[in-house]
Amino acid sequence: MINIIFALALVNHVVTALPSIVLERAAAAKQVGYISVSVATLWTTSSKPRPLVDAPALTNPADIDGWLSSMNVSQYLDLTDKSRTQTQALYGAQVGIISEQDGWYEIEAIGQPTPKDPIGYPGWVPTAQVSLDSSYGKLQSKNPFAAINKVATAPLYRDALMKEKYLEISYDTRLPVIAHIGRLIQVAVPGGGSAYLSANHATVYGSVSNIPYPTGNDLVKAGKLFLGRPYLWGGASGFAFDCSGLTHTLYDAHGITIARDAGSQADFTGHGTNVARSDLQAGDLMYYASNITSSSSIYHVTMYIGNNEMIEAHGAGIPVKISPVRFGDDYWGAQRFLTH
Repeated sequence: MINIIFALALVNHVVTALPSIVLERAAAAKQVGYISVSVATLWTTSSKPRPLVDAPALTNPADIDGWLSSMNVSQYLDLTDKSRTQTQALYGAQVGIISEQDGWYEIEAIGQPTPKDPIGYPGWVPTAQVSLDSSYGKLQSKNPFAAINKVATAPLYRDALMKEKYLEISYDTRLPVIAHIGRLIQVAVPGGGSAYLSANHATVYGSVSNIPYPTGNDLVKAGKLFLGRPYLWGGASGFAFDCSGLTHTLYDAHGITIARDAGSQADFTGHGTNVARSDLQAGDLMYYASNITSSSSIYHVTMYIGNNEMIEAHGAGIPVKISPVRFGDDYWGAQRFLTH
C-alpha cells in the first residue's frame, strides 16, 4: 500500500494532505497491479461490456483502434446512455486492486481523483489486462521514466532496431527507463522484459517533479495533437477522449493533477481560480451546466486556446475539435489551474 500512497502523492505539482478516507481506501486495496495493455477501459460493472461490440477492448492485447473504428454513432451513444464505461488507464500505469470476481478486477485508476474514490477512479477490467509483476513496480518506483508527450500515440518496439512493433501506446504513458542512448529509449514493460521507444515520441524525466511547469500555450500545443480523434464516453487516452478525459490528460501530462470529471474539476478543493469571461487565457477550463448555480449539474468542459476559441471533445460522433467559445445560458464559468 505504500506504493499506492506514494504514487498519489507524486502525481502533481499541487501538494495536498492525504485525507483519512484516502488512507482507509488505500488500506482496503489488497494488491497493486500494472496495466498490461495499451489502454484498459474501466467498466462500470463486469456485465456492462456488450458481448460482440466491445470484445476487441477486453482482450490482451487490446485492439483499441479496431474497437473504435468498428462502432457506429448509436453504439458510441449507447456507452453514454447505459453508463457502460467510467474511464481508462494507460499501459504500465499502477492501479489498486480492490476485489476480484469471475475473471475481473475491481480497480482504482491511481492519479484520477474523484469523489467516488480520492485515490483514483474505480471500475472493472478483465484480469488479463493487469500484471501483478512486482519487479516492474520496483523499477517504476526508482527509475527515471519515459513519457509519451510529443504525439497522440506512439509505437513501442520489441527490438532495438525498432523494426518489430510490440504495441501502439498513448500520449501520457510513462514507462521506467532502463537505458537511453541517443534517439533510442529502452524501457521496462509490465510482466517482465523490455521494449524500445523513439526519443522523437517521448521525453525522459528523473521524476514527476522534473516535468517543466507548463504555460497555457504548452497545453494548447498538446491539445492540438488530438484534433480529429474520436469521442468516447470514459475516454482518457490519445486514441479517444471524453470532454474531461481530454482536459485531465492534458494537465496530467504536464505534471498537474486535476479531478477526472468535469464537475469535480470545477469543484476541485479550491485548486482552481475563477476566471471572468474578459480575462480568459490559454489553458483555462470552461464549464457548461444544466443549472449554472450548481457545479453538480456541470455536464461539459472545454479548454480555452485563445482568440475566442476552445478545444473540446463534445459528444458521440463528433471528433475532438476547435470551436468558437460559447457563452449561452448553460455557461457555468471558467477556472484557471496554472498558478504562474
